[in-house]
Amino acid sequence: MQHAMPDKLSEVLRTEERRERIIEALRQNDAVTVADLSEWLNVSDVTIRKDLQHLEDQGYLTRVRGGAVFSGRGQLELRFAARQQICLEEKRRIALRAVEYVRPGATIYLDASSTVYQMARLLRNLSDLTVVTTGLYAALELSFAPDVTTIVVGGILRRQSSSVVDLLSPEVLRRLHVDIAFLSCRGFTVEHGMMESDLREAQLKRGMALTAQQVVALADHTKMGDVFIASSLLPEEIDVLLTDSGLSPEHQTAIEEAGLRLEIL
Repeated sequence: MQHAMPDKLSEVLRTEERRERIIEALRQNDAVTVADLSEWLNVSDVTIRKDLQHLEDQGYLTRVRGGAVFSGRGQLELRFAARQQICLEEKRRIALRAVEYVRPGATIYLDASSTVYQMARLLRNLSDLTVVTTGLYAALELSFAPDVTTIVVGGILRRQSSSVVDLLSPEVLRRLHVDIAFLSCRGFTVEHGMMESDLREAQLKRGMALTAQQVVALADHTKMGDVFIASSLLPEEIDVLLTDSGLSPEHQTAIEEAGLRLEIL
């Protein structure tokens, strides 16, 4: 293991909490043994093996002789979960405002960002809505919405962002019609607009935004001033930028002087 297991727990944990701790141990160590988990969690080897079997059935890990290692889904979900926790309350406030832009009967685009995912969670009860998305988690969230038609844009899986990229050609993109595109970014400046660390991600977001009548950007204050390799949208290509009250006065002044409509939530 890369890290030592924590000290033995004295309390008796509920099953779900115990399994969450197993996943956390995997995140820190990449592999765990039955013996280590049994000692740490203060339960029998038999109980740990049942937990590992359950987590394997759910796709979080792969059992190996004497223990378990992470599966692809486990790594993917933990990366996404880590992103979700950054400025979570701010993302939720931004998402609440973004949903107010959606009208029944609309066709919208949602990217694969953790901020837009918070928005997807609020769309489940809307009626007569069509959602085009490259976000795997947004699509899964909306799969339980009875009155939402979800179109997942196919392509190559980009594990770092839980998105799919590359497949749509410009000719196909031009045939799509989207009322509003909701997008976030890795970084934002008034000089370069919305930026990504992956060129393919930036190109796909730009392509989808160009099919939309309106572009709504969702970016919490931690994105402001950060520069990355590729711009998806320039400031003048964005209709409104939604951010949170953590935005610095300097960034607020720069954005407003650039003529970009700004909503601080």
